[in-house]
Amino acid sequence: MRETEHRLTIDPGRRRASSPYLFGHNLEHTRACVSGGLSAQLLRNRKFAGRPGARTGVSAEWFGIGARAFFCNDKDPYVRHFKPNGMWRRNETNAQTVQNPLEGETAGIGQGGLYLREGGRYALAIVAKASRPVTLTASLTDRKGEILHAQARFELSGGDWQRLETTFAVSAGDPEACLRLTFAERATVVFGAVSLLPEDNFHGMRRDVVDCLKELGAGLLRWPGGNFAGEYRWQDMFLPVDQRAPLQAFTEDETQPYTHGYDAHEIDTDDFIALCREIGAEPFITINLAWDAPEACAAWVEYCNGPADSEYGRLRAQRGHEAPYNVRFWSLGNEMGYGHMEGPMQPEQYAEAARAAARAMLAKDPTLTLCSSGPYENKEKSAAWVEKSARALRPEASFISFHTYNNFPQDFTSPEGIRQTFESIVGSVKENRANLRALRATLPEDIHISYDEWNVWAAWFRKSSVIEGMFAASMLHMMLHAGGPLDVPFLCFFQPVGEGAIDVFPDHAALSADGQAFALMKAHKGGQLCAIEGLEDYEAVASLREDVLSVSLINDDFDASARFVLNAPGPVAAARLLEGRDLLPGSHFEERALPVDTAGDAVFATLPPRGAALIQFRLTND
Repeated sequence: MRETEHRLTIDPGRRRASSPYLFGHNLEHTRACVSGGLSAQLLRNRKFAGRPGARTGVSAEWFGIGARAFFCNDKDPYVRHFKPNGMWRRNETNAQTVQNPLEGETAGIGQGGLYLREGGRYALAIVAKASRPVTLTASLTDRKGEILHAQARFELSGGDWQRLETTFAVSAGDPEACLRLTFAERATVVFGAVSLLPEDNFHGMRRDVVDCLKELGAGLLRWPGGNFAGEYRWQDMFLPVDQRAPLQAFTEDETQPYTHGYDAHEIDTDDFIALCREIGAEPFITINLAWDAPEACAAWVEYCNGPADSEYGRLRAQRGHEAPYNVRFWSLGNEMGYGHMEGPMQPEQYAEAARAAARAMLAKDPTLTLCSSGPYENKEKSAAWVEKSARALRPEASFISFHTYNNFPQDFTSPEGIRQTFESIVGSVKENRANLRALRATLPEDIHISYDEWNVWAAWFRKSSVIEGMFAASMLHMMLHAGGPLDVPFLCFFQPVGEGAIDVFPDHAALSADGQAFALMKAHKGGQLCAIEGLEDYEAVASLREDVLSVSLINDDFDASARFVLNAPGPVAAARLLEGRDLLPGSHFEERALPVDTAGDAVFATLPPRGAALIQFRLTND
């Protein structure tokens, strides 16, 4: 096997600061990130959004119970929006109606495909109303309805909406369980919303997914979008979670293809801030510039950062959060100037709208750092947006947003195809750096770059692999070197949950190869970057934090090993290796200890092809 050699000298005495926000991520309500990913909610379409099934009257994901029962979902909605903002979306506010015309016959609705873990406890909540008193039975069964896991009965009086709650204790696990809600009286029952959550959820989120986010070491979390920012109505959070109307996608295939075009608004601002604090990330909020007036954007800032005696700060305090959240980073919309986003399409129009929002927001908190949007990755449009938007928005917005999705054919059917796929995807890191340099050359010195979306194209629609793990490791290395000189303090991966770094399954969550790369490289987060002599490019990064020097190494050669010779500033405290032997879809790095040899003040380590490693030294005062 061929072998290359890198002789590197690390100087811990020559250091520069590194932004902790280079380890950022997106948390966008798209596809499987929240619904089916972070959200702990077991039920799908639990608020009955969208049109019902053809000639059934039953909402998507549900089935009707009762051969002669009548169903419809376009009457008497329970869910609603907090206040109108000018958006017009169809079928966001529905309820599921069940009419039982035969006394003594069973009627109702059900949903299957629910994963129940052995010994689990689940909180059930039902919001419903009836035309007359009925006994409503809630049953957790197996798929066929033959095995009863748990059951509860409620007395539903006739009249207005009632909220019914119980906790189910499940002794036996079932990967294909079913919830059935039934009654036998000759009556009409309208279901407004139904919820089924594991009792150990974290603000409605899965704890195993939250733990994976911690493992990634996220320093910045961008929310609620992305594209979804143009669909989000932040003030709906003032309604109970079960009463918040689903949010319909502007372009269903982009944001909500797996949930019939709707997001159930399970996570609000309070939940998002709680998540950021739990995982140690700084919040980065994107406003809905297309539909929220400047006053509504300013109100969001006041809710997050205003004192408890301000109008919206008082609402925050009433919800149990007396102290301000102090959210510093805000984005003025997302990917404006593209057809998949609503709102102004030309830079002058965008600058006018963004300036109005920015001034209203800064009036509430002048310490905000604002990021403007635009097609800065588009070579045909970038120059006009730099001149007419980025420059025009100074001094209100000191950042601009930059996105890249490297798109290459992927062929796993032959050795040659796999090699080409690997070299194209990993090699595109240098292309990204070149595009950043080109953009930097056009910008004034007082405008910084927020590289707040990056990934391989369509990672959210397919399995990832070690190839993308090597891409992620290389991107982090490149940006740790280039982020300072190119003035790019923010770097946000798109996106960890269910679409890149964390794979989510009904029974567990686990890091993908991308996630393994982040978990390895997070040793540099918050450290000072040390000078390295002998580098060919970005194959090594060294950082110092307290008395630990972390050195990460990358060998992105497809088939040659790489021998690294380093000076030893202290004893080796730990050495780990990620090796990419299997490159097929669904593959992971093999993780193990990295063999390290020492001779005098030199350290020797060999990385196999397609490998990344971390060596940590304990510095002494001697």
